Amino acid sequence: MLSSILNKKTCATCQICCVYDDTDVWDAPGFTKEEFDRNNIDGRFEWTERDGLYYLKMEKSEDGLYHCPCLTEHGCILREKKPFRCALWPLYVVRTEDGLGIAVSDVCPAVIQKDNESILKGIETKLPEIMDMVDKYPEQIEEFHDNYRMVAVQKNGTFGGV
Repeated sequence: MLSSILNKKTCATCQICCVYDDTDVWDAPGFTKEEFDRNNIDGRFEWTERDGLYYLKMEKSEDGLYHCPCLTEHGCILREKKPFRCALWPLYVVRTEDGLGIAVSDVCPAVIQKDNESILKGIETKLPEIMDMVDKYPEQIEEFHDNYRMVAVQKNGTFGGV
């Protein structure tokens, strides 16, 4: 979804978004019911349902990290069927005091270096698709966290830079 701001090859070699430690395991993406069914999760992985989303169970490995069970040495087994939150990462649709916003996590080494204007320009054709998804599944909207940098806020139905 974000190939205009994040090169697929760069993303595939990094995989930081698929590995969590004790401080960020809360950020593991949830699947909507539609995404859960589309990927035949039930029976393939252990999971739990919380707040309308389905989360894959991850055990802490010997390295002290939690690895997404969809991640293999060849990348994500879900490919183009990744859940919305994976496809959108390292961006988030967040609630702000003023309404909805687009934020970027400070964890992605490739995107965090980009300025807000280039990120917003890179995703502007995807904004209708992003907003359709959060309209359909408002549980995909995140609460703002201190390690997020705001890229844009929605005013009068359109996104503008901050």
